Amino acid sequence: MNIYAAPGDVFEAIKPTPPAATNWIVPILLACLVGVINVWVMFSQPAVQQQMKEQQARKFEQMVENGKMTQKQVEDIQSKLGDTQFMIAKIAGSFGAVFVSFIWLFFLSLLLWLLARWVFKTPFAYMKTVEMVGLCTMIGVLGGIIGLLVIVATGNMYATPGPALLIRNFDLENKTHLMLSSLNLVTLWYIGVLSVGVSKLTGKSLITAALWLYGSWAVLRAGIIFSGLGASGM
Repeated sequence: MNIYAAPGDVFEAIKPTPPAATNWIVPILLACLVGVINVWVMFSQPAVQQQMKEQQARKFEQMVENGKMTQKQVEDIQSKLGDTQFMIAKIAGSFGAVFVSFIWLFFLSLLLWLLARWVFKTPFAYMKTVEMVGLCTMIGVLGGIIGLLVIVATGNMYATPGPALLIRNFDLENKTHLMLSSLNLVTLWYIGVLSVGVSKLTGKSLITAALWLYGSWAVLRAGIIFSGLGASGM
């Protein structure tokens, strides 16, 4: 739990020790549990369900305008789906939460391991990176709880704890809205703790590690937003 208050001390303590599986297994299981709970609670909110229906309606309207579907086909699909779409979203979202949690753990660990090895010239065991990222996942666990409370309070499935809370009518097509949503305070905290971990394991300065991690995140988010992928909810 010291990862919340004194992450530097945590990483100093694990640096000289062999990789401990429990340091990433427990956090990732907690992240999966919180993720599944979030999905079921979020898609049970009437405001979120209405938001999904409105988004779906806009997509169907665009397809009709583009001649890809007829209005009759749209009506048939909507009548068949009904409220079943929310159950499908809950089931698919639950599997997605578990799958993404594990994939993200090992993929991010690989990226940071390569950063340490090729850029910082400080090679160490890949599983030590997994241990570090796993411990940082505890920030995501708390962030998941905070995020759910924000969504329930606002009725907006894209609401995040940060400047996006000032937006009344969130629009996925609005790049300013997407940029403000990206400024999730928990995400910034998470990247900061990752920076501390990279700094401790590589022996590089915290500023150097933070510049690489925050810079990479900013470039990635900007690419997603301005490429149009942000409009899909990424």
